[in-house]
Amino acid sequence: MKHRILFVAVAAVSLFAASCSIYHPQAVDMPLINHQGDLRIDANASASVWLILPDAVNINATASYGFNNWLSGQVHANYGGDNWYLQAAPGFYVPLGGKAVFETYLGMGYGGSNHEDSGNSSDTAGGQYYVYNGKYMLPFAQFNIGWRNLGPVDIAFGLKAGSFLPNFEYNRYHADGTVMEDRYVHYETPNFLLEPQLQFGVGIDRVKFTMRLGYTWMSDLNDASDKMYHDFLTLGAGVTLCF
Repeated sequence: MKHRILFVAVAAVSLFAASCSIYHPQAVDMPLINHQGDLRIDANASASVWLILPDAVNINATASYGFNNWLSGQVHANYGGDNWYLQAAPGFYVPLGGKAVFETYLGMGYGGSNHEDSGNSSDTAGGQYYVYNGKYMLPFAQFNIGWRNLGPVDIAFGLKAGSFLPNFEYNRYHADGTVMEDRYVHYETPNFLLEPQLQFGVGIDRVKFTMRLGYTWMSDLNDASDKMYHDFLTLGAGVTLCF
């Protein structure tokens, strides 16, 4: 039994090392804007996973603002060394009485990812190595609902729905640098994307320590190739300033 568990664990890690994550759930602030002049600045660090080990660690920043009594807007950026992402979205918000808020954003995201692995995984044995790189666009709609200042607590639930439009290439090379033509993958199939998110904040009115949990589902990517995949889960933690 122990040998079987070890074999499964090694196989899983080998598959993880041999594959290429081209997207992870984004740790974007769900601001719950509730009045004109409401400004929120959020900074956090996030880790994304596909199997068990973190596959991407990112620094994230989000700014959100209420322009009048219904119009809002948001910008977000994150960077993780071999991956990056930007998005901008106008939106509208509706206070629901008391401390509850519903808000919607319609936006565009643009990101990319690249990686070279020349290690000793099953995909790089004998001096072979692989490189993948590419970019994607993500038009989306985001729906958030939640409560602000329930005592020291904020809580929000969100759902992003969009179209993931990738353009990625995977190349595997022999030790002498020549391309293994039979291993080349070019992936550009549009995916329908769903990204639910949970956010929890605690602190005083102006400063909140915030945690986020995000999940991503895509319609095609994991069936398209054994060389490319997306991370399923992202956990983020940081600080939100409210002005």
